[in-house]
Amino acid sequence: MQVILALTLASLGAAPFAGINEDLVWTADADLPQAVEALRASGAQAIRLPFRWRVIEPEQEKWEFDKLDRVIAALPKDMEVLATLMSPPTWATGIEPGKCEGWFDAYPPKDLGPWRAYVTKVVSRYKDRVKHWEIWNEENGVDFYRPLPDAAGYTALLRTAYEAAKQSDPKCVVVLGGLQMNGVIANPWSPVKTPDFLEALYAAGAGKWFDACNIHPYALPSEGAAHMMDLIRDTFAVMERHGDGSKPLWITEVGCGLNGGTTAEAQAKLLSDTYGLARAEPRIKRVYWFLLRDMEGDLLGPEASMGIVKRDFTGKPALEAFRGAAAPRP
Repeated sequence: MQVILALTLASLGAAPFAGINEDLVWTADADLPQAVEALRASGAQAIRLPFRWRVIEPEQEKWEFDKLDRVIAALPKDMEVLATLMSPPTWATGIEPGKCEGWFDAYPPKDLGPWRAYVTKVVSRYKDRVKHWEIWNEENGVDFYRPLPDAAGYTALLRTAYEAAKQSDPKCVVVLGGLQMNGVIANPWSPVKTPDFLEALYAAGAGKWFDACNIHPYALPSEGAAHMMDLIRDTFAVMERHGDGSKPLWITEVGCGLNGGTTAEAQAKLLSDTYGLARAEPRIKRVYWFLLRDMEGDLLGPEASMGIVKRDFTGKPALEAFRGAAAPRP
């Protein structure tokens, strides 16, 4: 019955709501079939997938699409893809690994011409399969935008990408790069504080260059999903002040790891509560849980335990919770 209902909703054009994060391009080839099967088994309606510039064009005008093509071909045909455009190569930035602070691919390109060419090339290649394009990731955080977050600089990147994407595929949807927290408060876990970044983006004219706003309102299990909704209401307030009250909001990352005493059961409860409260707010159109599969180690947080399946693809309580959250609604 569930399969029949899903097909019925798909035929009616029902939009996906429950998505999940997983970088299948950087997944080892030997693990790719299991990862795709775990993705399928989760019931996820959408996947957020980085289309890293430095992977696709490691040398200028030398395009490498083999792995990405295989990943896209392996995905369930009815699964929506949100592609994140990010991570410039060294030739475009002049920043060399090991000779900079932080990740070398967090620095924006020196020239927007090659950035435009990359967006044009990628959108043109995948426009029949991918209709949603996220521009960068957490541009208000120093980990992903170096040397420091810059609202005006990011707006220039965003505008260039928007124009290139729309020219390549007028029907595509351009999504703002997911802002840390809600784009209003400073990230409590970052040493560099950038409060009111969404306000700064609007002041720089960014509102004209995205079709959907996008935030990462992480909440701890001790705070609960209600805290996430408080963060979201503050985002809506900024959008409304700038005439964007009717624009949809996407949440492309939210989740928690099993650290600080958080149990697998608490992780699952937070997931269920998150989707339950988010579905009740009609302006929220997508919620992507972070993460499908535990990472090998922690990067910026407890990524090694944030998955709904373990590293060996064994399911956690969060897997069943996600299945419930992703189940089609009549």
